[in-house]
Amino acid sequence: MTRATGEAPLATQATDPGIDPLDDLHDLPAAARTLSITVADRLRQLIVTNRLRPGDPLRLAAIAERLGVSVQPVREAVRLLAAEGLVVIEPHRGAYVAKLSIEDVEELYAVRVALEGLMARVATEHLTDEDVAELEVCFAAMQETEQADDRPGFIAADRAFHERLYEAGQRPRLQARILDLWGASTRARPILYESWVTLQDAVSDHEPLFRAITARDPQAAEAATRAHLEGAAARVLAALRARA
Repeated sequence: MTRATGEAPLATQATDPGIDPLDDLHDLPAAARTLSITVADRLRQLIVTNRLRPGDPLRLAAIAERLGVSVQPVREAVRLLAAEGLVVIEPHRGAYVAKLSIEDVEELYAVRVALEGLMARVATEHLTDEDVAELEVCFAAMQETEQADDRPGFIAADRAFHERLYEAGQRPRLQARILDLWGASTRARPILYESWVTLQDAVSDHEPLFRAITARDPQAAEAATRAHLEGAAARVLAALRARA
């Protein structure tokens, strides 16, 4: 049915090559979108650091009051987090922090093992002298933070090491998928790092991969990456089962 304003039916609009559906984005308030993302970032940080624990309710009005914003951006932020699997929204219960289930961790790490193993092999096949030199610097940073017992510094150096390796693979779409999986793994990261008695354990866990990189051995790099992630998954799952 044609609208009273004289506009064409929706179906006609959708197929009209002269109309770009993305033009509707201009009708969305940019400030509100930015505020929702900001609120989501703050809540996400509380969730992944376990300051908001699984099962904790997210009362929109209380959050809005605490942040000095209206309820609408909080509601949108909670929906964003629900899409990431960090929050559950139920009709009669409202929103609450999702549990990190054993099944979720198993599935997540199974995909990471496959994709990151492939990426490590491809990246090692493409390594240049400059790439290896930069990876040596990244690994040295991991060793330095271990010696200083600087856990936050080690976490940053660890991420930089793997990111730099994967950049060498020249597979931007594959790398983007891996980064998405890293985001999904954020809640498991505190459990993972707690499983290392000392940071020396963490450095030792990376040494086979570093040796494979410096030797430019793609198969060894893939095997080391898979073993590294399988070991991480085993430690996280063991901790979750112990808690259960």
